[in-house]
Amino acid sequence: MKKIYLIRHGQSKANAGTTVYPNETIPLSRLGSVQAWHLAQWLHTTIQDVDAVFVSPYLRTQQTAQPYLTTTDLIPSVLPCLQELDMLAFENIASLSFAEIGTLAEKFWQQDNHYRDGENTDSFDDFVKRVQAARQHFEQMADGTYVMFGHGIWISMLIWQLMHQDDAKVQDKASFASYKRHLYPNNCTVYLLSIDDDNHALIGKVYDGSTPPKTANEPSLHAD
Repeated sequence: MKKIYLIRHGQSKANAGTTVYPNETIPLSRLGSVQAWHLAQWLHTTIQDVDAVFVSPYLRTQQTAQPYLTTTDLIPSVLPCLQELDMLAFENIASLSFAEIGTLAEKFWQQDNHYRDGENTDSFDDFVKRVQAARQHFEQMADGTYVMFGHGIWISMLIWQLMHQDDAKVQDKASFASYKRHLYPNNCTVYLLSIDDDNHALIGKVYDGSTPPKTANEPSLHAD
């Protein structure tokens, strides 16, 4: 049996609507750092005997993992197939407001499955295949307990694929766009993906990502 804890990163500065960054370099906001601290406390008290920790190539997942890693002897590995959907080219959004970026993002979902906004961005098909590749990677891992720090749309796509058992519906971009609006994890939400010896997978939420009341040891929170 494989138990894989899939975690959406803490609030980023892009989530907070403060600064536009290239996708891979978006950092956590101060609130995101506090959320990551609370998440670390939950992980430390809830999960024992973790075999490995993985992060996506993006900074915000690595910063989310850091408070947890300070309580363990584990060294994270970067897992490229955990990478988020990179739908908009930075050169096309660098000078835009967040409202304008949101409009461009909506237009992405109206294009066909092969559409790319720029040379180094993803099409919807690219993204579907990346999550499928991650699932194949999970199935090939040894039995054990794993913690993976990733992204919201990525987790939504994983659930979408499991729900439709990889039938043609998975490729329905418009339906997925509607679905993800209704099932989008909060920052630092944790899902447990269990894969048995026959590679049957079950997934469920185990931590909702909400920030608990302030505690005495919590890092201070100031405006960005």
